[in-house]
Amino acid sequence: MTDHPASARAPRRQADHRFVLALAALVGAIGWLGIAWIGLQLLALDPPRAGDDLRLLLDAAGRAAADQPLYLAEPPGTTLQASSLFYSYPPIVAQALVPLAGLPFVVVLVGWGAAATACFLAVVRALDSAGRNLVRQVAVGLPFVFPFAITLLFGNANAWFPLVFGLGILAVLRPDRRTAGIAGIALALGAAVKLHPASVGIWWLVRWLRDRRRGSAGTVVVAGVVAGVVALLLSVLVGGTGPWIDYVAFIRSVTQTADLVSPLNIGPASQVALLLGGSEATARLLQVPVTLAAVGITIVAAFRPRDPVEGLAWAVTASLVVLPVTWFHYPTALVPFAVAALARRDGAPQPGRVSALLAGAMAAAALAIVAPVAVWLAVALVLAAVRVSRPAQAADTAALPA
Repeated sequence: MTDHPASARAPRRQADHRFVLALAALVGAIGWLGIAWIGLQLLALDPPRAGDDLRLLLDAAGRAAADQPLYLAEPPGTTLQASSLFYSYPPIVAQALVPLAGLPFVVVLVGWGAAATACFLAVVRALDSAGRNLVRQVAVGLPFVFPFAITLLFGNANAWFPLVFGLGILAVLRPDRRTAGIAGIALALGAAVKLHPASVGIWWLVRWLRDRRRGSAGTVVVAGVVAGVVALLLSVLVGGTGPWIDYVAFIRSVTQTADLVSPLNIGPASQVALLLGGSEATARLLQVPVTLAAVGITIVAAFRPRDPVEGLAWAVTASLVVLPVTWFHYPTALVPFAVAALARRDGAPQPGRVSALLAGAMAAAALAIVAPVAVWLAVALVLAAVRVSRPAQAADTAALPA
């Protein structure tokens, strides 16, 4: 039997590589075309359902442009359903979207999703310091991450959270002032939209104090606070204090009257109240210890010296339950942590376990389409993958393996 020289095996390896790339491109194309097809079906409904969340924001932007009230006036005795659609964001969100309010809706919806995806993939590219084609892998897999796909189909603001928390991971791994400043600004903008990311700021603050007020964590905190104050001042400058007074009154009213107990609300307080057959009062009472526990987990996670990426992942997970409502698509925030685990898989003691855990997370997220609470299993598997992926000698200054 004659051995083939290395020069003869090289073309075969190249052909195999091209086949794998072509297969990956085909799978990715099927995924993205599937999202586009579902979107077209939703747009064809009467009334159209694609982009419901984004349409809500743009309608509010139109009211802001016309100097009309942003928030619903509730008749006495009315109970809002938490699962129904109504504008409950801070005024700054509607004000910022005013330039988009007059554009064709389909153009805004497609641009919204494409921009959020492209910006996140730019962060993925920054994580891929060793040239492992991570961007290609993530681009192929994203349409099959169902919580993320849902955010694109409905134009939810959570589509931007992989970017927000991906920048946070970069600030942990590459602690220069520029990266930290951008991460702080992104976190402030995320908190201005959805409020609950603000609890992640506690993680950065405690970490800065733990490090005796040295390091990039302080830059994240300062940049976030400055960005938040500037955004508030700009909002008041544009629309006055009236919208903010209305917002505070609206939130106070909703906090007291909204129906929070629902199978679609996967927050712990809602789910426990459902199991106990409890009322709204039960859920509101349970939310107090849930919020306190979430803040406690965030603080404890800031003291993790071995792997700050895992610590930040716990803080982001805790932020999902600090408010009484948690929807199926909220765990989209953990997508960049799954990517970080994938990026450092080769340097982990058990690379195969990382892959298996991430595959299990995608399967659990798919199951959550029919059983929303199952998305917490996906969250747990992502956290496990982050933990298993950490390098054997991980430390505060750890970076992704080169």
